[in-house]
Amino acid sequence: MGCGEFLVKYILFFTNLFFALAGLALLGLGIAVQLQIASVVNIADVSFQVAPISSMVVGSIIFLIAFLGCCGAIRESNCMLVTFSILMIVLMILKITLATLIFVNLDSVVSEVPRFLNEAFNRDRVAFQEVERTFQCCGPNGPLSYQNITLPETCCASTPCTIINAYSGCDDKVKDLLETFGLAIGVVAIIIVAIELVAVVFGLCLANHVRNKSRRSHY
Repeated sequence: MGCGEFLVKYILFFTNLFFALAGLALLGLGIAVQLQIASVVNIADVSFQVAPISSMVVGSIIFLIAFLGCCGAIRESNCMLVTFSILMIVLMILKITLATLIFVNLDSVVSEVPRFLNEAFNRDRVAFQEVERTFQCCGPNGPLSYQNITLPETCCASTPCTIINAYSGCDDKVKDLLETFGLAIGVVAIIIVAIELVAVVFGLCLANHVRNKSRRSHY
C-alpha cells in the first residue's frame, strides 16, 4: 500500500488525538490564567488578558482542526485531509507568531507589573483587596505598603491581621504567574508545532494515496 497506508492512517489519527488533547490543555490553561488575572484587569487598565485569551482561541481552533484530521484519517477523505493539512499549516504559522510575541514581549509586560499595581493600590485600596484575595498577597510590596495603617483581612490567612502573619507583596505573585504562564505557553506551542509538521506530511501523504486509489477504482 502506498506510503504504508495502514500505518500512516493510524499514526495520523493518534497524532490528531494528541492535538485535540493539547488544544484542550491550551484552552484550560488560558481559562485558568484569565480567571486569575481578572481581578488585576478589573482595577487597572492593563493588557495582561491578551495572552490567555489568545491561548483560549488557539486551543479551541487546534481542537476543531484535530477533530477534522481524525475524521479525515478514519474516513480516508481526500477533501478532509487536504483541508486539514492546509489549516494545520496556517495554524502552525499562527502558533509560531504567538510564541514569538509572548517570548519577545513577556519581559516588558512583567516589568510593568509594579507600576500597574502601585497605581491601582493608590487609586482604590478597597478594590485592590480583590487582587490580594485572589493571589493571597498583601499590598504591592507587602504589608509595609499600608504604612502602619490597619491591614485588611485580605492580607492574612488568619485574624487578627498583622505584619507578622501577613502575606508577601502582590508584585512578585503576579509577576511569577505571568512568567510561568508565558514560559509554559511558549514551550507547549513550540512542541505542538514540531509535531504538527509531521502530521502535515502524513496528512498529505495519506491524501495522495486516497486520491490515487480513487483514480485506480475508476479504471
